[in-house]
Amino acid sequence: MSHHRLFAQLAFERALGMAALNALAQAVAECDQFRAVGRERDPIHFWVLAGELEDVVQDRIRDVLDGPGLAVVERGEFFHQPRIVELVIAARDARTAPS
Repeated sequence: MSHHRLFAQLAFERALGMAALNALAQAVAECDQFRAVGRERDPIHFWVLAGELEDVVQDRIRDVLDGPGLAVVERGEFFHQPRIVELVIAARDARTAPS
């Protein structure tokens, strides 16, 4: 494999990882925003939608863990989003912890 092709593959994997991490950051921000402004709404609907948003966040965390996003976090490339890094590392540790 040529050096250019290898570099292109690594750049592509990094881009996929960053995209997954950005999707996770957006999901977390939307969940936080909904919780901040939605408490005065109908309580039943609030908790249903809050639960659905939390499911989306968990799906995005799985996307990061199952793809190249975890490597991006482990290399320290997502340092500007410490909360997202903490979520990913905690999920990674929980996944690898012995039962």
